[in-house]
Amino acid sequence: MVDRRFTRRQEDFTCLQCGLDVQGDGYSNHCPRCLWSRHVDRNPGDRAEGCGGAMRPIAVEFGADRAVLTHACERCGNWRRCRTSPTDDGDALFAVAATAAAEAARTGQLTGPPPPSSSDARGPRRATPVHPAHPRPRKRRHKK
Repeated sequence: MVDRRFTRRQEDFTCLQCGLDVQGDGYSNHCPRCLWSRHVDRNPGDRAEGCGGAMRPIAVEFGADRAVLTHACERCGNWRRCRTSPTDDGDALFAVAATAAAEAARTGQLTGPPPPSSSDARGPRRATPVHPAHPRPRKRRHKK
């Protein structure tokens, strides 16, 4: 059996943060206006995560050909990275980058959301934090 890590789902949604009605294209997972997301996937598109918390945009990495946005779940503390879309608000992307840079300059590190409440028995499940000025090197993919 083949384990698929991505499931394309073309779904429309209403942003939890700003209320924008977003017309999904099968790849969209965040609001193009405020960049907030919702924690519903374990793997992109699978809708297997039961948390459902709002995901705050905390960092953006600008590359030569694309940008990558990092979200932090306000409920469970999980961090997720996703590609941006050409429809994303450029001013909002730069605002996230500026906020992350100011926080990093103030504290010396990129900080995440507050720890989850004690009622969350699973505890925090976080990816490795990504600093906007020091992106991870790309992994090589080998053909099988």
